[in-house]
Amino acid sequence: MTKPLQGIRVLDWTAWQQGPVATALLADMGAEVIKIEPPEGEPGRGLLSMYGAELPLNFYYQNQNRGKKGIVLDLAKDKAREVLYKMVEKSDVFVTNYRESAARRLKLDYETLKQYNPRLIYALSSSFGPKGPDADKMSADFAGQARGGMLSISQSEDLVPTPIGAGFADEVGGVMTAYGVLLALLVRERFGIGQRVDASLLGGQIEMGRLQFQMYFMMGIVPPGSVMAAARNPLYYVYQDRDGKWFAVAALQADRFWPQFCKVLGIEELEKDPRFENQTIRGQKFDELKPRLLEIISMKPRDEWLKALDEAGIPAAPVNDFADLAADPQVIANEYVVEVDDPIHGKVKVPGIPVKLSETPGKVERLANELGQHTEEVLMEICGYTWDDLAKLRDEGVY
Repeated sequence: MTKPLQGIRVLDWTAWQQGPVATALLADMGAEVIKIEPPEGEPGRGLLSMYGAELPLNFYYQNQNRGKKGIVLDLAKDKAREVLYKMVEKSDVFVTNYRESAARRLKLDYETLKQYNPRLIYALSSSFGPKGPDADKMSADFAGQARGGMLSISQSEDLVPTPIGAGFADEVGGVMTAYGVLLALLVRERFGIGQRVDASLLGGQIEMGRLQFQMYFMMGIVPPGSVMAAARNPLYYVYQDRDGKWFAVAALQADRFWPQFCKVLGIEELEKDPRFENQTIRGQKFDELKPRLLEIISMKPRDEWLKALDEAGIPAAPVNDFADLAADPQVIANEYVVEVDDPIHGKVKVPGIPVKLSETPGKVERLANELGQHTEEVLMEICGYTWDDLAKLRDEGVY
C-alpha cells in the first residue's frame, strides 16, 4: 500500500533527539530517510554508555532513528562534501539540528546547498530560533522547557519547577520541524519552489503553552506555577485510591456533573447544600470539601471508581505509568504500540504512529540503522559510484 511520503528522499544530518525525531516521523510515513553520521557515529549512540549502561538496544538512539538508512561521511573533508552535494542534487529535503555556524563552516548551509538543488527543502531545527542574540546558542531539552515557559507551569505542589519527562521539548521540536517540512513539500507541489524551514525548541514550547500565553496577553494574568496547588474544582482533580493508584476526574462543566458526582461518592446530601451547590461556592469552600472527598475515594480501588464514574457519564481516566500504558486496551486497539520484527533482535515493541490515514497509512518498517550500514548501497544507488569508486573513497577517508 502506498504511503503518504513515498518517493520523497530526505537527507538527515542530525544528532541527539530534536532533529532525528523529525526525520523519524517522515520515515514512518514512507520517506526514504538517509541518516548521515561521522565515522565515530553521532553522539546519541553513546548517550547510555555515558551513564554506564550497556544494552543490546540503545533505546535513546532507537527512538528517533527507526526506519532510516544509515551512511557514514566525514564531512570535514572536501571529498565527502562533494559526495553529499551529489546526493543533494537528487534529494527533496535536507534536515539538520546542528548549529547554523557549524553548517556554514562545513558549507552545508541553505545558501550553499540550494545552489545544487533550487527545489530543495532545507529544515533547520534550532534551539531558540534563527534570529536574535541567542540564535546560534547550544541548548538541550531541559533548557528548552525552562525558557519556553513550560517549567513555570509544571511545578509540584511545593512549587519546585519540574520537567515534563525526559525529551518533551525535543519531541515537540521534532514534531514542529516535521510539520514545517510537510508544509514546504505542499508548497513545492503547488508552486514549484524550494525553501528554508525553521523550527526550534523555544517555538515548540511556546506552542505547547499557547493557551496560557494567550491568557497572559488578554488578561494580564501569569498562570499558576502548580495546577494542582491552584486547583479548586473537585470535578477537575486527581485522586488516589486505596491501593495508592491515581486517577483524574476531568469534568470542566462542574455544575452539570455535580449531581452525578455526589451520587457516585454517596454524598447526595451535599448536592444542594448551600456551601457546595455551585462551582463558584465549591471553589471558595474547596479546602473544607477536599478532605472528605479524599477520605471517601481512598476506601475503594481505582477500577471501581472509574467504572462508576463512567456509568454516570463523568469524564475520568487512570493516571497511567508507562507499564500501564503499554497494556491499555485502547492503546493496543489503535496500534499506538506496534511490533517490529528485526532479523537480529527479533520482535521488538515500539511506539506506533499517532496519526492514522485510511487509504495511505504510515508504518514503522524497521529499527534504527547500524552505523554506516547502508553506505555502499546508498552511494551506488544515488550517486552512481562503482565498487572501484567506493574503494577509492574509502582509501581517502571519505567514509
